[in-house]
Amino acid sequence: MAEAPAPRLPDHVTVPLLSLITQRSLDADYEHVAARKRAMGETPQTHPVPRRTVGLVLLVFGLLVTIAAVQTSRNASANSADRAGLIAQIDARRQAVDDLQQQLAHEQSQALSTQRDLVAMTNQLQSEHTKVGNLAARTGYAPVKGPGLRVTVDSAPGSDANQTVRDSDLSLLTDALWASGAQAISVNGQRLTVLTSFRNVGPGILVNNQPVDPPYVFDVVGDPNTVPAALLSSPIGAQWYALKNSLGFRFSVQDAGTVSLPAAAPAHLRSARIASGKHVNTTQGDNSS
Repeated sequence: MAEAPAPRLPDHVTVPLLSLITQRSLDADYEHVAARKRAMGETPQTHPVPRRTVGLVLLVFGLLVTIAAVQTSRNASANSADRAGLIAQIDARRQAVDDLQQQLAHEQSQALSTQRDLVAMTNQLQSEHTKVGNLAARTGYAPVKGPGLRVTVDSAPGSDANQTVRDSDLSLLTDALWASGAQAISVNGQRLTVLTSFRNVGPGILVNNQPVDPPYVFDVVGDPNTVPAALLSSPIGAQWYALKNSLGFRFSVQDAGTVSLPAAAPAHLRSARIASGKHVNTTQGDNSS
């Protein structure tokens, strides 16, 4: 008894997938064209597709798929390399930003330290300027303006040569005024300095080597409410009053309101000496008075 032939398997089982897709795609296209011609009353022509053509189409399609796969692989490698490069650049830039932030913090710290030093030096400079101004005013080499008083002294009328006001008397009164709180003094327009001296030349008196005539007017910058009282109560002021009373000097103290005293003329350098260890160098300066 003969065996029954084996059933034929369907095309989707025996035909390769790419060939099946191509055949079905072409069959569908031919069927669509044939249906349109039948609708128009034309007789569709049958053109069998050669196997060579089908194989060529499959070869081209496979080649395109292979090229696409290779290009995709290359692109994936390039994309991976680009991603790694971008990550490396990001890390480098982040490190650069961190370094700049640390440098900025260091520079800000230095700037704050420099600013503190500048403020301290500015305050010190202002303090030194104030000291220099006070010292210049006290020594007579800076102009002074402020509340003050006027002190006038003169010999008694009809005094003989032994009873007139002399240089030592004016020097004693000056010392008493300084001790009583005077800040600046001038005598007949001559500003008194640390180098001022009173000298008798015949019957006249020289102040700063300039002759002054009686009455001798002391313009004093100082508190007019305290200087007169201090002049009366101080030991050196008591010596002055005792001298004034014994010789009969005319003497008055008055409130002068605001007193302005000019600066004394700068003194000429007479000599300077610099001591360095055991060696002493002496340099002679201007000897003019």
